Amino acid sequence: MPSIHQLPADDFDALVFDWDGTLADTLTAHYTAMSTVLAPHGLTVDADWYATATGMSTDEAVLWLSRHQNVALTLPLADLVEQCEAAYLGQLDKVREITAVADIARAGHGRMPMAVASGGRRQSIVATMEHLALDGLFDVVVSREDVRRGKPEPDIFLAAAAALGVPPARCLVLEDSEAGLVAAERASMTVIDIRRHLHHA
Repeated sequence: MPSIHQLPADDFDALVFDWDGTLADTLTAHYTAMSTVLAPHGLTVDADWYATATGMSTDEAVLWLSRHQNVALTLPLADLVEQCEAAYLGQLDKVREITAVADIARAGHGRMPMAVASGGRRQSIVATMEHLALDGLFDVVVSREDVRRGKPEPDIFLAAAAALGVPPARCLVLEDSEAGLVAAERASMTVIDIRRHLHHA
């Protein structure tokens, strides 16, 4: 993973980070929470599928599973999402920072505007930030509740750029999901797929 000093500094004025899978390794905690909550309702969360669906918000993932498994939801979607989020918060001991990316955020703090732009829910993002002692690094946090459409639509990234006061074309995004990469490109932002760097680290 390139360091803050190796990023193309002349090409951007702000850093925008995805959260889950980019700054924080939350996959196991989120998967355990969702599969545990949804199993009694007849929904199966396949681990391989979930690993590829990390750009989805919880509500979008639940709806996808319901449609593709042809299982009607037995509780309101909002209630299932709340249960998944509560179960995740009980799994924070399983969450670790992704240090190569977190180090970029730490180095960039105070040097340039920085935002988190995530398809996750604000409560979970903030709680995880505090758990990992990454809170206070970012000027802006944009979550799924803040926009009408989630990734791969560009809304979350565009909202982050607007909140930072930086044109989208001057933002550099760090992402780990296909949906996020597409969203950043649709927002006319430069994007780094961190998976390529971490894989070769």
